Amino acid sequence: MSVRLSKEESEKRLDLRKDTVKKVCLAKADIMSHLISRVAVVLDVSGSMQNSFKSGMVQATLERLLPLAMAFDDDGSMEVWTFDHEFKRYPPITRTNFYNYITDNKISARGGTMYAPVLCDVGKYFAEEEPAKIPTYVIFITDGDNADGPDTDKAIKALSHFPIFFQFVGISGFGTNGFRYLAELDEMDGRYVDNANFFAIENLADIDVIDDASLYTKLMDEYPKWLAYPQVREMIERGDIMDKQKKKLLKKLKRRNGGTESNAGDILGAIIDIILEFLT
Repeated sequence: MSVRLSKEESEKRLDLRKDTVKKVCLAKADIMSHLISRVAVVLDVSGSMQNSFKSGMVQATLERLLPLAMAFDDDGSMEVWTFDHEFKRYPPITRTNFYNYITDNKISARGGTMYAPVLCDVGKYFAEEEPAKIPTYVIFITDGDNADGPDTDKAIKALSHFPIFFQFVGISGFGTNGFRYLAELDEMDGRYVDNANFFAIENLADIDVIDDASLYTKLMDEYPKWLAYPQVREMIERGDIMDKQKKKLLKKLKRRNGGTESNAGDILGAIIDIILEFLT
């Protein structure tokens, strides 16, 4: 990890990266040139992510992702979730609070890896709590496969009926079966529309591993294609309307999620906590 920049230097870099995002978007498709979109990030805080947090990699990653929100989010902020076997919402990250965001919010890693609970809550937030005629772009960062494949399948399929796109990014985890679930995501049947993409990279934060233009190009690879689907355009146009189908789908998400924040996987969480006590 490179030497930490001052806040003023980091702010200048944010602006340069925002310009890079806009250039990449212009090169991608006309649909991206004047796009207004909500942007969110979902961060893996499972126990295997401890070194990534301690090294500053996660903080640096957020600083590379925030310019996406600055470039085309409706309010220039990026909603934040963390997950392990549970999930938690955090204050949106903005130009005002980005510096030392991880430390200031006391975010650390400890638990297992389950995707479904946080996916359900992201859907609940954008479709039910904050509905709008705006697409939503979610960057989902994880360092390993999940322990709840069937539930995640159901969540992804249900969320394909809403104007929410998930860009999954695998970091590290290049074992024999690393990211097997996510690698098969594009072939998932039963979705209303293909609502997810995946790529893996060893270190998302390091510009020596991938430069800004290349990173934003990869992050924006599938999003404009998704935006161009007729089904997605219709979903966006009806994004603030809660019809019977949406209510039914959201009820399914609530049942899968357990209905409240950070209550999924309590037994698994207790087991993981005991194991970590012995390992640390």
